[in-house]
Amino acid sequence: MNMEMRPLAYYAHSFMREGNQIEVPIPYTIMGFDMPVFLSFDDIYEFINLQEISANCILVYIRYLEELCRINGRAEKFVFVSPILISQVRVDTLDVGLRERADALVSFLRDAPKGRLYLVPHNRGRH
Repeated sequence: MNMEMRPLAYYAHSFMREGNQIEVPIPYTIMGFDMPVFLSFDDIYEFINLQEISANCILVYIRYLEELCRINGRAEKFVFVSPILISQVRVDTLDVGLRERADALVSFLRDAPKGRLYLVPHNRGRH
């Protein structure tokens, strides 16, 4: 385990085993509305052990990146697309799910401001 992850691992093992969660506010600028995201022990464990992470972990990371861009005066250059927008829809065939995700993304981009770099997370297996 990376040395920088040890405090997070300690916190997770000490305080999150009983079902406690970490609440992280996600601002309007990312989702189009304010909402909390909750990270569970499993979310933290997967992150620490460099496993495939959940959509919630991706959202928290996007929040971090968006905040860095804002602090550095670059917020107007980027748009972070929520993984929830392109989440895999539970359907009978993967093809239909892929088509619905693509349609949702196209609809979002059609109405989005021009001249920015859009960062779209993709995690094929977990969201």
